[in-house]
Amino acid sequence: MKRLLIFLLLLFSSNIFSIESLDGFLVSAYDDRFRVVSPEKFKPLMEIVIENNSLVRLIGKLIINQKKVVGYASIEPSKFAKLSTSLKKGDILHFIPLSPAFQEVELIIGNKVYEIPPKK
Repeated sequence: MKRLLIFLLLLFSSNIFSIESLDGFLVSAYDDRFRVVSPEKFKPLMEIVIENNSLVRLIGKLIINQKKVVGYASIEPSKFAKLSTSLKKGDILHFIPLSPAFQEVELIIGNKVYEIPPKK
C-alpha cells in the first residue's frame, strides 16, 4: 500500500499528465511568460481557462477582434478562472493582462502548445 501511494505521488507530481490538447484554451500565466494550450479544431462555443501560476494577482480581459470585451478576470496566485464565448470563423481572440501589465496573448486555434515571452 505504501509503495502504491509513493508511486501515485510521483506520477501526479511529474509532467506525465501535462495537457497537450483541449476542447478550449488553457492560458497559464507565469511571472515571465504565458503558455497557451489551444484546441485543435474550431468550435462556435469556446471555453477559456486562465490559470495564474505567478506570485501576484492577475487581472485581465478577454476580447474578440480587438473591440468586443467578452469578460474580465481577477485571479489570485495558484487559482484559475473560466470564461466562455461564442465565436465565428475568422474571429481573433486575445487575452490582455492589465495587472501586472504584459503583452497581449493571441489565442490561436490549432497551434497546440505555444509560449508568449515578455517583450524586451
